[in-house]
Amino acid sequence: MVSTDIAERDRFVVLDGMRGLAALAVITDHVPSEFMRALLPGRYLAVDFFFVLSGFVLAHVYGERLRQGMGLLSFMRVRLIRLYPLYLAAVLISFAMSVLVAVRGWEPYALWQVFTSLAFALLLMPCPPGLSLWPNAPFPLVGPSWSLFFELVINVAFAAVGRFLTSTLCLCFTGLGAPALIVATLSGMDIGGHAWSNFLGGLLRVTFGFFAGVWLYKLRDRWTAPALPVWAAFGVLFAAMAMPAPHALRPYWDLVAILFIFPPLVARSANARVRGRLLDFCAFVGLVSYGVYVLHVPLFAWVRLALQRLDIYEQLPGVAMVGLMAIVAVSITWVLHMVYDVPVRRLLSPRKQRKSRETTGPAPAS
Repeated sequence: MVSTDIAERDRFVVLDGMRGLAALAVITDHVPSEFMRALLPGRYLAVDFFFVLSGFVLAHVYGERLRQGMGLLSFMRVRLIRLYPLYLAAVLISFAMSVLVAVRGWEPYALWQVFTSLAFALLLMPCPPGLSLWPNAPFPLVGPSWSLFFELVINVAFAAVGRFLTSTLCLCFTGLGAPALIVATLSGMDIGGHAWSNFLGGLLRVTFGFFAGVWLYKLRDRWTAPALPVWAAFGVLFAAMAMPAPHALRPYWDLVAILFIFPPLVARSANARVRGRLLDFCAFVGLVSYGVYVLHVPLFAWVRLALQRLDIYEQLPGVAMVGLMAIVAVSITWVLHMVYDVPVRRLLSPRKQRKSRETTGPAPAS
């Protein structure tokens, strides 16, 4: 049973469930649906939730190991083994589509730009505008991977200071991100992070969110946040993304959610308890969350092409397309998890770590 396995290994299964639903919400940012986008105008805030959650969970899994001498290279090797296999699958799926598009002349980019974009994507590095399929896209093959890049950047910082990382130092890092986010928002700066025009914003978001999560975990040594009921934990996450703020006030609501809603939400949801089928549900959606996040854009390109060839794409309601892509992304992620991701990670992991599977996700991002 999934529930027994997860209950034994993971103290934060409700957070896994919330991460899974947040990853599904991100689909609405890339699959056109006026209804779903109106329902979730702050769907992109899922990434900020991921960053806080990532800091919290990685502090739980690796904080003590880093204090005991786990080196930067060993830590980053573990993180890359966790993140790279499914990311590589997403890159190759998107690369195949981009080659087809370039050869057929369906978009205004050349075949050589597909290969230069691939070269940078394989290194999980942003592609310079002059070499990219899309000049304003740092990660043209797998758009959501911008958050994986910043996740790895902040992971380097976390591992570099891990042996000496105290609650005070965490607050210093968090204190660098929070004022910067406030100043950027008040000055009208776009803090998206997904495009070259707002790339710096991604660093501000991850610096605050990740180290806020680490600080919250360290705080558990002295104080345990009261647990939220499971329905309230999911409800607050949904409400944060669904808040219908006027367009002019949207950046300020986003700032409130990032600074004041997600950190306490993670702290209080970590202590929530769940049983039975809901435990299985949380475990499952948490398990597929990273794959859904990183794979859904490349998969959507192929699904859209297939539906266009059948002359039914334009006839399908947007809500139906979002639902279809959720099913496709979850299903393919599950298959890849079983036949590709887990075997590859076991093969690449050091022998002494093969018997204990890492259960953390990115934040996403990832």
